[in-house]
Amino acid sequence: MTLPIILCDDDIILMSHYKTIITNWIMINDYDMELVLSTTDPDDISLYISKNKITNSLFFLDIDLGNRLDGIDIAQHIRNENEFAQIVFITSHRELALETLKRQISPLDFIVKDDKTEKKQIENILDGRHTKTFIDHSSNKQHLSFMIGSRNIRIDVSSIYFLETSITPHKIILYGDNIMYEFYGKMNDLEKENKELLRVHKSFLVNPSHIKSIDFKTRTIIFPEEYMCNFSLAKSKYLKKL
Repeated sequence: MTLPIILCDDDIILMSHYKTIITNWIMINDYDMELVLSTTDPDDISLYISKNKITNSLFFLDIDLGNRLDGIDIAQHIRNENEFAQIVFITSHRELALETLKRQISPLDFIVKDDKTEKKQIENILDGRHTKTFIDHSSNKQHLSFMIGSRNIRIDVSSIYFLETSITPHKIILYGDNIMYEFYGKMNDLEKENKELLRVHKSFLVNPSHIKSIDFKTRTIIFPEEYMCNFSLAKSKYLKKL
């Protein structure tokens, strides 16, 4: 399934510049991606989202849009509509990264405007999305596979932080290195099929290699990007040894 990409920058010259970088790199590498919308008006994004049901998607957004809404506002709207969207900010205001953290936007990356490496940064992001979304050339790696609609997703197990049962019946949420997916599945089956992952609670299956710290008082496991999950009292002794 083609990965839709949306670009927004209020400067039409810069917007055209980024559009050229993205479309050329997709064409050169024959990536299964499409720049479905490039615009200077953030309202076009809201309109597009309302008319098109998209799940996995990639957004390049200027933070300072010179509009009643800035890029962070648009990103918040995108995140509310699609928690799995990957958002990249193009900005000359790196200090606004803290604001995106406060508003739980969890951007994939920041690209600094006028930086000599901005073209390479965009190309690297497209390369990374292609690798994580569609293929993994390392055949000796263990993968977790699941379906979203008619699309089969394969995720390198080493990039997974943990999985948890969703509030939506029969669904699982996967958290990992710049990835998040929600799909239909059973935790018991995932535990049996993926021996690298550890069941620490009836609702959580974790990758021990990504554990940053453990709070045994609150029974909380901390992962990169400030993700966290709980573990059962029965697993305390085992986790201390681990």
